[in-house]
Amino acid sequence: MPSETDRNPKDGRKKASVPAVEKALDVLEVLSSHRDGLTMNELVEALGRTMGEIYRVVLYLVERDYVQQDSETARYSLTPRLFELAHRHPVTERLLNKAVPVLERIAASTEQSCHLGVLNRANILILASVASPRPAGYAVRTGAVFPALMTSTGMVIVAHSAPDAQSRFVNRTPTGNREVIRERLHSIAERGYDDSDSQIVHGVRNLSAPVFDKRGIVCAITCGLIDQSDMKTTAAETLQIIRDNAKQLSRALGWLES
Repeated sequence: MPSETDRNPKDGRKKASVPAVEKALDVLEVLSSHRDGLTMNELVEALGRTMGEIYRVVLYLVERDYVQQDSETARYSLTPRLFELAHRHPVTERLLNKAVPVLERIAASTEQSCHLGVLNRANILILASVASPRPAGYAVRTGAVFPALMTSTGMVIVAHSAPDAQSRFVNRTPTGNREVIRERLHSIAERGYDDSDSQIVHGVRNLSAPVFDKRGIVCAITCGLIDQSDMKTTAAETLQIIRDNAKQLSRALGWLES
């Protein structure tokens, strides 16, 4: 007989326990937070599991092309396969079909690069990116993953999320930083955008605006503005262009402005 802890509290059905799947998902999630990859020993430490628990799981993920190992460093990292699968999803495909022309319009109008990112737990995934048409510039790679806390894209999305989602996000951060994070989220929500220096690349100024659909926040459009001679638009003008286009995309996704 299954114990009470083995049953789903909503319908009384026995919950399926699949340890191998749980370990595989743990591996994928931890690797998504380490762009340079991890060795097997580092994976063991990061997951708090034994070598015997994850060794075969990692090898199977390599065999299925979700994970790859660098022959020189022996570090494991994610392949683009998860990103490719995400792009086959109808919701993602619909978003990209509508968003890419908007990003192209922003880049052409401002001569600055811009990108669109979505929140994935504590990280930001860059779904699309358009480079500046200028000979030299700064751009974020499509498919890149960054800690949400260090990005304007992530903070804008969290700032416009439901209060319980914000609380979960803040509670996952170090205790000493939580009040500062709450104040920043409140400020972004009040203004409706973020304008701050990049915490990842020095000399880059992040201008970011939220995108909604009929259910709420979906993603954010961000420009990594760099100061160049003979700029086509000022920072203030660039921000306004981003905000205007983010609203246009939101309406195209079914958002009804209140």
